[in-house]
Amino acid sequence: MHSQLFEMVYYKSGFTWTELYDMPIWLRMFYYKKVVEARQKEKKSRDEALKNKTGKPKISKPMVRPK
Repeated sequence: MHSQLFEMVYYKSGFTWTELYDMPIWLRMFYYKKVVEARQKEKKSRDEALKNKTGKPKISKPMVRPK
């Protein structure tokens, strides 16, 4: 129970520790599942973005022409 409360407070679910502790279990479980789903979606989109990123960033040389 306390690990759920910690995760929900740490990941900014919008509730305080006291609100979560006093919340009915069924309602707290609903919000906990929503937080987990949101974190999984964030991880999936972050992983896809990293997968689609190609190698090293291309840095162009300055356009300097010596005389």
